[in-house]
Amino acid sequence: MPAADDCLPHAAMNLGNVRGSTMRPLPTTLVSALVLESQNDNWVLYRLDDRGGFIGDTWHGSYADAVHQMKREFGVEVPKQTSDQK
Repeated sequence: MPAADDCLPHAAMNLGNVRGSTMRPLPTTLVSALVLESQNDNWVLYRLDDRGGFIGDTWHGSYADAVHQMKREFGVEVPKQTSDQK
């Protein structure tokens, strides 16, 4: 699906095409993979194209916020956080 250019008010978002020449994704750039990773007591949601190229990311203060963004932006259901994800 196309990359969104919105984010929650409390999340920082970086967007760009695979070549990094713009701050907005190209309309034809499709998100094919999502990666959710814990970093420095926060959660980073990466959006990747079908070749694994970077499309954009958002930083979230909690797992719940990151999951909410994934559901809002892509309609995906993500399991609840487990103790090893804290």
